[in-house]
This record gives sequence, structure tokens and C-alpha cells, in this order.
Amino acid sequence: MEELIAKRYAVALLELSDSKVLQNQIASLENMVEALATNRIKEIVESPLVSNSDKFKTLVEPLKGSIDDTLYKLIAIMSQKGRLNLLPELLDIIKFEMKKRSNKFEGTIESDKSLTSRDIADLEKTLQKYSGAKITLKKVGETEDGIRVKVEDLGLELNFSKSRVKADLLAYIQQAI
Repeated sequence: MEELIAKRYAVALLELSDSKVLQNQIASLENMVEALATNRIKEIVESPLVSNSDKFKTLVEPLKGSIDDTLYKLIAIMSQKGRLNLLPELLDIIKFEMKKRSNKFEGTIESDKSLTSRDIADLEKTLQKYSGAKITLKKVGETEDGIRVKVEDLGLELNFSKSRVKADLLAYIQQAI
């Protein structure tokens, strides 16, 4: 439910801002979300004892002039409606929409052996053909056996496990006998 509400705010911001302004707004939102993660500010935002007008005066009003005017007005409206806790969801939605507009996504690779930059480039090219999007992959860790590729924003996850292939092959042979 909260994500749907945050999406409405995100759509409004996306419609009112161009991509260059959005980059600055994203940076400002990242700073605000980081500040919201601190215990003291989180307590203020989540407290039913603090009125929305007091939250506005304490948290939003000092931002006037230091952030984009459109973003300031949006956050002021969110504050009036008691929805400052939706800022992290708002940021995630806007980041995803920016990736979608540029058609560029990031993914991760986990492998049991080292991969060359050429191997990674080949994987990126294959995924680009499959998805129609520009995908950049980073090696993040190691798996026990095989390889795992994830592009969470597109919902792609590819696994190739030696033990699973072996088990499937044995099952197929047993079925054929």
C-alpha cells in the first residue's frame, strides 16, 4: 500500500522535472533518506505525538533554498499528509524509473572461478540480446560450483550449477532405463 502511495508522488516528480534536474533531486533524496535512517530523526518522523506541522518545521523547512524548489514543494506536501516515512520508497521508485528511461541496468555475477573481462562482456552482450536493455555486470563473490547472474531490476536470475546438472542428468538416465 505504501509503495502505491509513494509511486503517485514519484510520478508527479518525474512529470515535473527533466533528467538533469532529476539527478540533483535524486542526490538530495539520497541525503534525506540517509538522514531519516538515523535514530533521532526516525523517531520524530514515526512519532504520532509530533504533529505534521512540527515535523515540517523541524525537518523540511530548513531545506528551503538548499534543494530544488519542486522537490521542496513535494516534500512539504508529503509532510503535511504525514508521509515523510515514504521517502525511501520514493527514492527507489525514481531511481528505477530513471534506469527504465535510460534502459541501462546493473547486475551481479557470482562464479566459482575467475572470469575475464571478455567473459563478462560476452555475458553482458547475451543478456542485452535477451532483454533489449544495456546491462552492466559486476563480479561480487563466489559460489560453490557454477555461476549465478542477477539483474534484480529486470527480474533476471540465471543459475548454472554443476551439481544440479549432474543430478538432472542422472535423473534423465534413470528415467530412460
